[in-house]
Amino acid sequence: MKPPCETIILEYLPVVRAIMAKRMIEKYGLSQKQAAEKLGISQPAVSQYKKELRGYKAELIKNNANALKIIEDLTKRVAYGEITQEQAGLEFCELCKYIRENGTNMMPDYANSK
Repeated sequence: MKPPCETIILEYLPVVRAIMAKRMIEKYGLSQKQAAEKLGISQPAVSQYKKELRGYKAELIKNNANALKIIEDLTKRVAYGEITQEQAGLEFCELCKYIRENGTNMMPDYANSK
């Protein structure tokens, strides 16, 4: 048995981190080190996200405007220090809920198979 949250963490969390890291650098002018600190990850991880060596499955989210809006709002608030890492983690739970509620059009095919 694999709970939906496990699938979402394995598949979507790297994608969300990659999107957030790239936007923090490109849109909000943060360095890789600053983005890493705000995301609670290492600078080498940010570098890998930026080079699409991690979190490269962006197609899981990039065609979903609502999911991208949630991520953009979260990114902005994290970049400006409006919320803590802990609060950002709880906000990810809201994205997780959105993904679960939108089922097959958001979840990877293997996660929906029985």
